[in-house]
Amino acid sequence: MSRSAAIALIGLGAVAAHAPAQDARPAVRIARTDAPPTIDALLDDACWADAPLIDAFTQVEPNEGAPPSQRTEVRLLFDADHLFIAIRCLDDNADAIVARSMTRDAAHDSDDRVTIVIDTFADRRAGYVFVVSAAGGKRDGLIEKGRTRWEWDGLWDARTAVDEHGWTAEIAIPTRTLSFDPAAPAWGFNAERVIRRTNEVVRWASPRRDTPVTQTGGAGEIAGLEGLHQGLGLTVRPFLTARANIDNDDMDFEPGLDLFYKLNPSTTFALTLNTDFAEAEVDERRVNLTRFPLFFPEKRAFFLEDAGVFEFGGINRSPRPFHSRRIGIVAGEQKDILAGARLTGRSGPARFGLLDVQMQEDDALGEKNLGVARFTYDVLDESSVGVIATNGDPTRRGSNQLVGADFNFRDADALGGAVEASLWIMATHDDPTGAEAENGDPVAFGGRLSWNADPWSFFTFADYVGYDFRPALGFVARPGTREHVANLAYRWRPEDHGLAPSDIVRHVELGAGATVFTELAGDIQTADLELPEIVLVTRSDDSIGVVALVSRDALDEPFEIVPGVVVPTETYDTTGLRVGGATSTARPVSVEASYTHRGFYTGHRDDSFARIEVRPNAVVSASAEYEHSEVSLVEGSFIVRIARLRGRLQFTPELSWDATLQWDNQSDQAGLNTRIRWEIRPGQELFVVYNEGFDTADGEFHSASREATVKLGMTFRF
Repeated sequence: MSRSAAIALIGLGAVAAHAPAQDARPAVRIARTDAPPTIDALLDDACWADAPLIDAFTQVEPNEGAPPSQRTEVRLLFDADHLFIAIRCLDDNADAIVARSMTRDAAHDSDDRVTIVIDTFADRRAGYVFVVSAAGGKRDGLIEKGRTRWEWDGLWDARTAVDEHGWTAEIAIPTRTLSFDPAAPAWGFNAERVIRRTNEVVRWASPRRDTPVTQTGGAGEIAGLEGLHQGLGLTVRPFLTARANIDNDDMDFEPGLDLFYKLNPSTTFALTLNTDFAEAEVDERRVNLTRFPLFFPEKRAFFLEDAGVFEFGGINRSPRPFHSRRIGIVAGEQKDILAGARLTGRSGPARFGLLDVQMQEDDALGEKNLGVARFTYDVLDESSVGVIATNGDPTRRGSNQLVGADFNFRDADALGGAVEASLWIMATHDDPTGAEAENGDPVAFGGRLSWNADPWSFFTFADYVGYDFRPALGFVARPGTREHVANLAYRWRPEDHGLAPSDIVRHVELGAGATVFTELAGDIQTADLELPEIVLVTRSDDSIGVVALVSRDALDEPFEIVPGVVVPTETYDTTGLRVGGATSTARPVSVEASYTHRGFYTGHRDDSFARIEVRPNAVVSASAEYEHSEVSLVEGSFIVRIARLRGRLQFTPELSWDATLQWDNQSDQAGLNTRIRWEIRPGQELFVVYNEGFDTADGEFHSASREATVKLGMTFRF
């Protein structure tokens, strides 16, 4: 880590102490009802007539601090078992409301939508976020350590309707979906509305560009929440999976169970038996033209729930001490999980997470027990210190351990914006069976610093990763290196400089960035500079951009980039240019495309990407993507092609059928994944999944494998 970054981080406490005070939190007292509303989006229940009203919204975009162009009304009620929210989005041009996204857990960026944020412990550190689109699509997530984990799925209900006055949403969130302190009658709360045709954003509390609605430190307050029930805190999710290997005429029936028990309002024990992930989304097909491993995100529900507890040091990818995808997936092959247990929670300023997984015995790997423990302690107003430990090696016989410590600083109102920073250090001990252990330099340490004060933003990251740093349950892309990252961006708006607001230009983003990896001795391994990057965004949310590229790649040994093409040892300095653009997703048809021309090792490389998405209505959507890389080197030339087709029929927010077909010419394989999802009622889901692999070596599709799976899951709460 650079000395300047370390000095900046040490000084953050003093900066925060002299930061301007936050605005007073808006507050409202919520009302209790003995006659709960029917969740139908009609808002005609008698109980809503006397419910407290929130209507003091302020523009965030495009004109920060200005009055909204349309009125928004939010009403709140509760009973012992639910929080009820009624939202009326008035609109003087109701025919222009964009309502095409019903898909569960989609981003809903194409639609008019409302976002609700709830901080149930009122500690300004964590919370829940619920998004409802005008078409009735739902999305939810956990807010932890200043970040939103959209992978979390809670049980809640919402209905929407569009009428001549605008659109409405009615929401019921069961108290058993939330963790909270029954003795604390006040929660943090915020609401934000997006009017998609004009890209107007209005918000109740902290209507600032540099403070996202998911920043719970800027939330308002709802008081009077008394007498809430959480029941016994027991949730049982039995499921049955029927899997058929069509080529072998094999049929297997596998029962399983997920169990969740709240030991107290803020501590949850989870147990999974005979775990199955049939419903998980497939990975996007990728071709690796680098000499470093690719990172694939976790998509399995059990590991995504409460995953934020195990986040460490603000590290997004590498070097991560724990990456749950290492469990149950070895070299791309699924490995059976016998059982898993997880304990997560908090006690005052202390937060903790324990995860232990027992794998099915494997002929090559033997018996495997894999575990991770995480503990953090809140300090200052929004910061924390913590430790992490992992045990087990999922990829080979033998053992592996990791220990680490981190300090995470956050101040949502420092230096005129939000400041985040981290310092961390880790060490591993590797003891493989049948191989010599190498633990001479098993240490990694580093830090990051970010500042967002619209229109300026800045980010820097630096680390040291020892040659023998091997987190078997984590992910490290480049052992034996130092990494240095810096990015600076400025968002230019005409009206911010005394000019009349443009009918075309919304803002222009100007940026510069650098990522440099060096050997531990200091020699550059790779360097990538983007100097400068310019992106113009229109009022209608179309964009076009250009960036200049400068790179260095020093090979210390020959590199076989594709079979038969070997790049010799040398230091390669190259330049290039990338241009691209995208049309607004609010349109029924949206397009994204980019083209890059750059030097590449002993020759050059041309990369093209194109994507078109069609959304004529809320029921039908389809997209096509194509990636084309044409590489011409002294040692040989080759072309990489990747094609991807997606289609979805979203009959209702609860019933969908989608299909994905992917192909690449390097493996000469294609894969079809099609899935029906039916949420019979909240917590009761049926999945029907069909997967087929194809061999395309001769230019035709020949079926290589076929598998069909049916999974029924039920949820019972006590």
